[in-house]
Parts: sequence; structure tokens; C-alpha cells
Amino acid sequence: MNEGAITTVIVEDEEPSRKRLKRLLLAFNDTIEIVGEAEDGLKAVDLITNLRPRLLFLDIQLPGIDGLRVLEKIPYQPAVIFTSAYDKYALEAFKAIAVDYLLKPVDVAMMEKAINKLKTVCFKQETLSEKIEYLLQATQSMPQNRIPLRVGDRIDLVSPDDIIYFQSDNKYTKVKTSAKEYIIDTTLADLEQKLNPKQFVRIHRSAIVNIDWVTGLHKWFGGRLKVRLRDHPETELVASRSYAAKLTAW
Repeated sequence: MNEGAITTVIVEDEEPSRKRLKRLLLAFNDTIEIVGEAEDGLKAVDLITNLRPRLLFLDIQLPGIDGLRVLEKIPYQPAVIFTSAYDKYALEAFKAIAVDYLLKPVDVAMMEKAINKLKTVCFKQETLSEKIEYLLQATQSMPQNRIPLRVGDRIDLVSPDDIIYFQSDNKYTKVKTSAKEYIIDTTLADLEQKLNPKQFVRIHRSAIVNIDWVTGLHKWFGGRLKVRLRDHPETELVASRSYAAKLTAW
């Protein structure tokens, strides 16, 4: 046993892929120690529960139960590097706080990058807050069909269609969704750069709304507009004069 190495289990149903991962990991034998392998989801649950490795290389599509269900059934949270032939599972993987998501066939450069990220995120002496922040930044580079919102020690990936509006109050921003409210420390200026301008419009220096949730506009004092939204109860926000013209031209 390599003292100080990260104990690792490989969960992969295809033997050639298992052999490929093992061969690639030989270059990191000072960091990674493979202690077990499993070829289906149910066997993986038993093996991981018994061995309690610190790291999983986990395929998503598995016989029995898939990789995401494996994580739900084991009694603790190891570090996870997902592997898959498809990129469509990436959002679910990051929702499960994956360290990385490798598309098959995995090559040397991909593996080196994943191991370096693993050591930075999981096995460096950082605070939990720093680790979560690293993962949050990683999700920011993902396609914006999901918006990452930090909640304590987890990240929720929320569909833009579910976001009703953003409203700032000094340094914090409230995010109202169809299901709940979030408080984030991202400024409206930063959000405006990342949001789809065809879906989200600035109506005030302190508010951005999802145009799909707007049900009515009413003239207000001083050239301003009241913006009525279809949440429950119906929210009304004020569009300042400088933004009102842009809103009525939508």
C-alpha cells in the first residue's frame, strides 16, 4: 500500500475502458492507489461501502443502477470523477459535485488535468468554502442552459426558465425562482454579462426580469413603468425611466 495515496475504485462496465483507466493511472501511482473494480451499479455499491475509497472513477451508464444512483445508495461522499461516452449527463454530474467529467475515450491530457483538479479541490488543505467556490467557478463555464446558484455548501443548477427576476440590495442579489428564493453575492452587472439578453432584461439599476414571466406593463409616475409578473402572489416591480423605453420596445 502506497502511504498517502488516494485509495480509488473504478466502476466501469466495459472491460477495455477499465483497462484503459488503469493504464492511464499508472502514471500517477504516487498519488492514486486502485483498491477495487466493479462492472455494474449494484456491485459497486457493495464494494464502495466495504472499502470506503476516497475516490471513484464512476461511469454513469451502468447495468443494474446508474452511477448517479450509486452515489445515492452509498453511506458517505467520496470524491468522484465521472466517465461517460456522452456529454448530456454533465449537468447532473456537476449537480452531484463531481470533481471532473471525462468523455470517453479518456486520454493522457484529460487524466492529468483531472488528477491535478482532484488534488486542488479535494485533497489540498482548503476550507470547504474555497472548495465550493472552485466548483462554482467550474460550472460558470458550462453552457448556460443551467445557472449555478450557491446555497451554503452546495450548488443548485437552475433552469433560466424557472428564474423570475434578480433584485439587488447593496452587495447581495435576491434570485426569485418558481420554487424558492436564493441570496447570492453576484452583482447584476456580472449577471447581465452572462444571461441571455433575449430572455432577461434590465428594468432598473437594481432589477433584472425574465421577460417570459412578465404579464403586464402599467404607466407610473415620472415616465416609469410598473412591471407585473405571473408568480404567486403577483410581484410588481418598477422599471426606471431610463430602462422603460427599452422594455416597451421588447
